[in-house]
Amino acid sequence: MLRKAIVSLFLLAGLLVGGYFFLNDTGLVKTFSQTTSSSVVQSIEKVKETVFLTAAIQQVETQKNKTTLFSRLDLPFTEKKAIIILNYQAKFGIKQAIAIEQTGDNRYQVTVPKFDVIGVELDKETPYQLYDASGQLLSLFTQNVDTGDLVTKTLSNKEQENYLTKYKGQIREAAQEYYQTLFKSIDPKIELDFVFQ
Repeated sequence: MLRKAIVSLFLLAGLLVGGYFFLNDTGLVKTFSQTTSSSVVQSIEKVKETVFLTAAIQQVETQKNKTTLFSRLDLPFTEKKAIIILNYQAKFGIKQAIAIEQTGDNRYQVTVPKFDVIGVELDKETPYQLYDASGQLLSLFTQNVDTGDLVTKTLSNKEQENYLTKYKGQIREAAQEYYQTLFKSIDPKIELDFVFQ
């Protein structure tokens, strides 16, 4: 009698699970997802930023987490890994006004302040892709890689400073062209000398 009840229970459970997967495959059963969002504007600030150069960047980031014993000994086969591909544009320019000083007839010195990272903008089509998320055999208790934190670190201004240094020459050229065009539209005879801080 007990054996029949257990077999019946297993059959019922099998039918329920099988029925769910069958109905899910046919599209009769669907998962419903609901997302809510709220935001508060904490401040609004007028800015005097000028962008001279935009760099389209694709960056691949890999992070691995392992379980350690006594914070020293890595336990074997406990690694969890995530690889993300991030597509964004970094914008470089100035955040302060230039200084203009007349040095002669139709000649001016333009002092351009220090270049800064103006900001980053994620690609509209594919901003972020989780390329791989895997774990080794004994990684059950290893902390998952926080991909959101990984993306935030990648987009930080500190990370973009490397690109700012690398492309400083192109930013200077773009700044000179911008102000040459601006001043020449006022008077084609104007001559400019540039000082970069």
